[in-house]
Amino acid sequence: MGRRLLITVLQMLITVFVASLVLFALIRLAPGDPAKLLIGRTMEIAWDAAAYETTLNELREEMGLNGSVFSQYVSWIGSLLQLDLGTSFYTDRSVAAEIGERLPSTLLLAGTALIIQTVIGLLVGILSAVHSGTWFDTVVRLLCVGLASVPGFVIGLVLLLVLAVQMGVYEISSQAALSRLWLPALTMGLLGAPQVVRVVRANLLSELGQVYIQSALSRGLGSTRAVGHAMRNVLLPTITLMGLSFTSYISGAVVIESVFAWPGLGEYALNGILHKDYPALQGYALVMVLSVVVIHLMVEALYVWLDPRMMRRKKEAAHE
Repeated sequence: MGRRLLITVLQMLITVFVASLVLFALIRLAPGDPAKLLIGRTMEIAWDAAAYETTLNELREEMGLNGSVFSQYVSWIGSLLQLDLGTSFYTDRSVAAEIGERLPSTLLLAGTALIIQTVIGLLVGILSAVHSGTWFDTVVRLLCVGLASVPGFVIGLVLLLVLAVQMGVYEISSQAALSRLWLPALTMGLLGAPQVVRVVRANLLSELGQVYIQSALSRGLGSTRAVGHAMRNVLLPTITLMGLSFTSYISGAVVIESVFAWPGLGEYALNGILHKDYPALQGYALVMVLSVVVIHLMVEALYVWLDPRMMRRKKEAAHE
């Protein structure tokens, strides 16, 4: 057990290191100069060339941009080991503090959206499998294809137009209030629900066709109880999908948070991209990588708890 835990921790550290290195390089290789953006185009035109270049070099030195990409990465890792994510170029505030202020809002939005996605996906997926081949099943499959084909920002804008502008039942503001949570969470949940519906429907149909279910039905077991027995095996792939959905909600909420002006990490990342705010983007990327790794470990642990056979298989594979 201790050896397995050590291997898991080492794999996690290697994943975080490689991901942070790649993301750091990609952020630095993106076109644009944060120093020039901070000075502004107006100053570039107003000042003479010598004064502008002098000020630009001084600002780059202050921002730590004059060294090579590798030296900047080493400096960032050194600060990271001291639990320092740096200072934002744009707001001149601690990146860790800004992320700490926005992370709860993103987690609240992602968690609520995951609950909505799971409830809709499980209910509709079960009903679609039980009524396979009927008009209801056909409508559900068409709706799933339609929702999967429409971009998230389109659904968000349509819901805002109808519910906020025309009906006035949703408040348009930039506050992370519970009264504003339901619509962006519903939008994200609707976008993710078709995946759960398809997974639940396909796996439940497969389980209902298994010999043990058919034998139980032939001995008089009710269809509701048969579905309940089959759902035990259907839940395992569904849990994997839920874990992937949660990480995608945390890391991919940029569009939805921007549409609904929800003050979370997605909006923070978008502002960082627009202002070439390297420390903010690096801090955001690191948090995303850590969240993916941690959620993956949690899903794996939940898998083992629900299906102890997985631990036995892994032990057998380790001995081979």
